[in-house]
Amino acid sequence: MAKGTDPQLRRGRVAISVVFAVHGAVTGNFATRVPWIQEHAGVSPGLLGLALAFPAIGASCAMPLAGRISHRFGSRAALRGLLALWCAALALPAIAPGLIGLCAVLFVYGATAGAADVAMNALGVETEERLGRSIMSGLHGMWSAGALLGSAAGTLAARSDVDARLHLGVAAGVLV
Repeated sequence: MAKGTDPQLRRGRVAISVVFAVHGAVTGNFATRVPWIQEHAGVSPGLLGLALAFPAIGASCAMPLAGRISHRFGSRAALRGLLALWCAALALPAIAPGLIGLCAVLFVYGATAGAADVAMNALGVETEERLGRSIMSGLHGMWSAGALLGSAAGTLAARSDVDARLHLGVAAGVLV
């Protein structure tokens, strides 16, 4: 059977595509609620800028650990767990009290995002190798589609005056 027609390989391609879309959807949902989060955490625009540095700090700290987690538990199991943690972390920024709490939850949000990102890209490369052709640009396109859908959902929730704690909590549950 040719690689392109193997049902198991096709299922793997679809599964990793969905992972990329979900990762993007988390980002899209979060981005639309930043103004609400800023208001409810009671931080100025300058302090919000400081707080928004913490996802990058968290990701930088966690990314080196993702490879170890994947080797220890297997790439698929690691990705399932890390992606679930990333989706669950979506609910945290909306419940952050003040600047210190917001920085702490954004660190966790970034750490889980970065670790899941490393694991999903590694599995994407593995899927490419099994298929014998490049799919990474398509996977990143799926991330963009997920981000678009997530931001559309977030925009609709914000426009409808849905409390971000409810919106992000429900989105986290659905995406997990």
